Order: sequence, then structure tokens, then C-alpha cells
Amino acid sequence: MCTPPLSRILQSGRSLALTGFLLVLFVVSLSACNGGTGDGTAADSSATESAAADSSGTQPGKPKKEKAIRVNTSLIRRGNLVLPVYADGEIRTPKTVEVKTKVGGQLTEVLVRDGDRVKKNQLLARIDPREYQIALEESRFRHLQALSQMAAEADTISVNHQALSDFAAIQKDLGRMRDRGTISNDEYHGRLIEVEMDALQKGAFREAVLQQRTGLAEARMAEERARLNLEYTEIRSPFAGTIQGLHVVEGEIVSNGSVICRVFDNSKLEATVNVLEADLGNLTEGRPALLHIPATNQTLETVVDVISPNLDTASRTCEVILRFDNPDGLLRPGMFVRAQIAGWVYPDKLLAPKDALLIRDSRTLVFKQDGDRAKWLYVDIGLQNDDWVEITAVHSGGSLAAGDAVVVSDHLTLAHEAKIKVRKKVPPVDRWAFADSLDPSGGGSAQ
Repeated sequence: MCTPPLSRILQSGRSLALTGFLLVLFVVSLSACNGGTGDGTAADSSATESAAADSSGTQPGKPKKEKAIRVNTSLIRRGNLVLPVYADGEIRTPKTVEVKTKVGGQLTEVLVRDGDRVKKNQLLARIDPREYQIALEESRFRHLQALSQMAAEADTISVNHQALSDFAAIQKDLGRMRDRGTISNDEYHGRLIEVEMDALQKGAFREAVLQQRTGLAEARMAEERARLNLEYTEIRSPFAGTIQGLHVVEGEIVSNGSVICRVFDNSKLEATVNVLEADLGNLTEGRPALLHIPATNQTLETVVDVISPNLDTASRTCEVILRFDNPDGLLRPGMFVRAQIAGWVYPDKLLAPKDALLIRDSRTLVFKQDGDRAKWLYVDIGLQNDDWVEITAVHSGGSLAAGDAVVVSDHLTLAHEAKIKVRKKVPPVDRWAFADSLDPSGGGSAQ
């Protein structure tokens, strides 16, 4: 077997390539002669049109359906615009007291525990009363002894009741003269002694002098003091409240003035907040305030009750007191609070929800609902708080009035005349509605 030369192999390859090229050229020429009317071309065209229809969802020549954008709306309103003053502080109870003993001795009973609710005059603890009962009996016997001695001498004295009546009238006149400044206090006491001596010589105070000489007056006072000490062996709550910090146990010996516990009345509380000196100029008592308690996530509607006459020179703040009820007992002294106090009240303003405002090309606009369309209105704004913005003017696109609906969500990329569908109508909420009763012409309001 012999191998063909290399030149012959190359020549054969060129012949095959030329043959393939001529065959392709023939097929293309045949298609051109058919003019695109053949079955193959028609099928390709139909397939292309079908694919286009499937991808767009519509048939060629039909307008594309506009899709509505789902948004929330709220209303323009007219009313008071409140600019608040902010201050932090804490809750305290204005009614708390340390319950202390008034006599000493051994505790025979302790009837309460920490956290107990007690009523006014409820018995909290008792000191052994026996020693004080004996003291009362002793003073009572001394009283009777002095009384019997006075009865034995009563026949020897006679009281001049007219002199006693005259003395009372003169004493009353001297008191009026001192109160008017006609005589000084020293002159009053000097002249009173003279009048008393004169009345005594006339027999005005003979009974009182006899009581002193026989010891009846002293015995009577000693008996009353012993009776009080016996009462003090029962330790009672001065008012209704809650027990906290019980310091004693049964059997313990306590001295006069020992602390038994503390009683808190948390039914009425107050918040003390510190207002900056710069915010005090327009603040008055009776101003509405919103008090937020983060611990319970509550916001209370209250008013300014007291503005301290003093300023803390270190912090340049003034203490302001807001009082409120605590019927459910959830709030406790010491809780942190944030207060918003109505610093300025501007009446009769056209107000838009703050969420309705957008900034485009350094201009402020809102989208007003007009049927199923959103139309933008360029506006000028004025005063504002956390929720509302004053609309001072409307430029191009229409007008705004109280009751008009504006878009408050999903409007960052919204276009003019865009089709919308209202998902939710957000009711306008004014946290300062309870302050609408303010007199706009009074202090703190502004035109």
C-alpha cells in the first residue's frame, strides 16, 4: 500500500469546500425566488407574532391596560396648630408619709405587710398598753383628789362675773387696736396685764386661781396627756394608701419617734418635669399637656398645675408640676416621663397631615385625590408640629380645602394624574383636640 502525496490531499480538500459553498448558494437563491410566500417563511412569521402576543399579554394593535397604584389617604382639616414645649421628669406622689411611733414600748402586734392596701385610720400595729393604762389611772386619781379639795374651799370664794365679762370686752378691743396697727405688740401685752390685774382684784378669776392653788388644773391636764398616750399605743394609718418599707416586727421594742413604715397614696399622682428657661416666657398654669410614660406606653391628657417660682441656676430649668389620676394603679412614683406642653396655640389654620408632604426639585407638594386620579399640588408651608403642617398657599394644579383627601403613603414615585386605588382611609388624628377649648385670645395663643 502506497501513501498519496501531500499535494494531492490538499487539492481534494479544496474541491470539497467549493462544492459545499455552491450548494448553500443554490438553497438561498431558491428561497429568494419563492418571494417569502412559502410555507416555511409563513410559519416562522406566525410563530414570531404569537410569541410577541404571549409576552405582552395583549393582542397587537390593542392599548395596554393601566394599572392602579394602591395608596392610603387622609383629610385636610382646619383647626388649632399647637407648638409644644418638651420636658422630661419623673412621677411622684404628693401624699406619702412616714408612720412613726408617738410613745415607746414593746410591739405586741404588727398587722400589715409591705404592699398591703389600708384604709384611713386602719390599725397597723399596737404597743403594749398596760403601762399607759396605769398612768391614766394615776392621773385620774390625782384629778379627783384636787377636785375634792376645791369643792371644800368653793364656799369661801365668790366670782364677779361682771368683771370677767368686762375683761373679755376690753381684751377684744385691744386685739383690734393691735391688728390695725394703732398700738404695737409690746403695748398690747403691757396694757393686757394691767387689765388682767384690775379684773383679778375685782374677783374675775377667783375660780381659776382656786383651781391652780388646789392643783386641779394640773391634774386635769395630766389626765388628758395620759389618755392621749394610751391612744398612741395603737398605730393607725393617717390616710388610705399602700404600705411600703415596713421596718418592725412583733416583739420589737421601739422608742418614741421610731419609723414603722411608709404609706403611699397613689390614687392621685403628679409629674415633675424640668422646662428650659428659654421655653418659660409663654408658659402659664392651666396649659394643656401630653404626658407620655414609656414604662406603660401610656399618654395622658393633663394640664399644667404649678410652675415653680424658682429657677435652677445650674441646669437653667424650672420645675413644672402636672397632676393626674391613677385609677388602675399602674403608674408608680419614680417612673420616667416625657411631657409635651402646649407652648403656643395658633388658631384657625389649614392643616395637612405631615405624611402627605413631599419634596421634589426643592419644592413642596402634596397629591390630592381627584376621583381615581392623584393630582399634585405645589404648596407653601408654614408652622408645623410632629403631626400637622400649615398650608399657607397652593400653586398650580388646583386648590386645597378642609375635607379634601390627600395621599399619605406609596407616593414617593407617584406621577401626576396617576391612577390610584384607595387601600385605606386614615382618619385625621389630632392629639391636641382636647386643647381646642383654649381661648385663642388668651395667653400662649398666637394669631
